[in-house]
Amino acid sequence: MSTVVVGFDGSDLARRAVHFGAEEASRRGAALQVVHAVRAPLPEPVFTPMTIPVPEFVTEETMSKAAEDGLTELAADLRERWPDLEVATHVRIGRPVDVLAAEPGDLLVLGSSGRTGIAEMFLGSTAVELVSTGGRPVIVTRSGPVDGRVVVGVDGSETSTDAIAFAFEHAARHGRELLAVYAWNDVGWAELPEQDFDHVRVDLAKVLDEQLAPHIARWPDVHVAQEVAFDAPARALLQAADGAALIAVGSHGRGAVRRAILGSVSHAVLHHAPCPVAVVHRR
Repeated sequence: MSTVVVGFDGSDLARRAVHFGAEEASRRGAALQVVHAVRAPLPEPVFTPMTIPVPEFVTEETMSKAAEDGLTELAADLRERWPDLEVATHVRIGRPVDVLAAEPGDLLVLGSSGRTGIAEMFLGSTAVELVSTGGRPVIVTRSGPVDGRVVVGVDGSETSTDAIAFAFEHAARHGRELLAVYAWNDVGWAELPEQDFDHVRVDLAKVLDEQLAPHIARWPDVHVAQEVAFDAPARALLQAADGAALIAVGSHGRGAVRRAILGSVSHAVLHHAPCPVAVVHRR
């Protein structure tokens, strides 16, 4: 059985990510694994929230116990909402990035930021590192719309092909429409004569058709819309993301030298999209 892994830190954003992961696991027929990473602290005096503050020392044991109690409550809620879902929870000791990167699973789901985030639109450091690691797809959730279409960025690269496949599968599982966006922003396009401009648009539409054809054949029930945009790719995708349920991007585009490095387009979408973002790496 496949597994969806969700990182949890007790925050509201992480709780939303867990619910997103549970729904995804349920639709995939996969198991759900919720992992809370606890960093071993230096002993330091803190005060418990009581009428008369009583000093106690934060230890690995007290932090782990608090995390386990939180996960027990969370698991009960998940089993009530998704009674047929196989749910497992774990408290791991270590740096969250290291813990979650080592956790086996087919998909990793994270909240956009954790307890230290200034606002939801600011991506937390854990998410930034994990989406750049490579391997399995990573979905970074936000509290944006849960309904709406799936958007995928297309640029002709192999990574883009993987993102297209992921987007079609997600759209099929959730019964959503799909919008494929091919943004063309090569230098000099604005100076093209009108007739050449139209020819370029037709040529790009043909490339987009070719990229989508095998996926349309595999997922005939998915309604697909196509858009050729003469704009910066990140801007075109962010405009298309308005009201979307998910936007899928490859981990890099044509200029990348390593798959572990996010390209500028995926980086911009990841940081500024109002909806969940799936970053799909080459395996």
